[in-house]
Amino acid sequence: MNLEQYNRIHDFFITHSSAFSLLLMANRFLTACGFFLYPLLLLFLLLKGEFLTLCSFIFIPAICFLIITIFRKVINKQRPYEKLPIQSLIKKEKKGQSFPSRHVFSIFLIATLWFYFWKPIGIFLLIAGIFLAIVRVIGGVHFISDVCAGAFLGIIAGWISNYIFLIC
Repeated sequence: MNLEQYNRIHDFFITHSSAFSLLLMANRFLTACGFFLYPLLLLFLLLKGEFLTLCSFIFIPAICFLIITIFRKVINKQRPYEKLPIQSLIKKEKKGQSFPSRHVFSIFLIATLWFYFWKPIGIFLLIAGIFLAIVRVIGGVHFISDVCAGAFLGIIAGWISNYIFLIC
């Protein structure tokens, strides 16, 4: 998005307080969905005695998350509110480390893990991930490229975790 588009979006949400509140609630709710359902999946695997799968679904995502975190620090891409003269709708003080979005990476990773075990939750999380990506861009904390890369890498990391589970 360019400066004019961000300013139009910003002005809309500032003048419509209910839409602004909904945007902030959506950001929190969609993030919470992924972070609530991931431990639930791990508990499900533990209770079923699926210890190899459990290990794959803990260690592969953890390693991928660490790699993404290091990559973000090395690339250190500016956020929209740093690069453009805008004020983000989602308050964030962090400088740089915008690419890729870890929020979007995480929810797409978790969706991919769930998709293998119970498709309805996987589909729900994929849809939630799309909305979270939109919210993060509209909120001014990520560029479209940040959330697209996060989604792509999250799906790849989830696929790798599922693949390793299948060969164990």
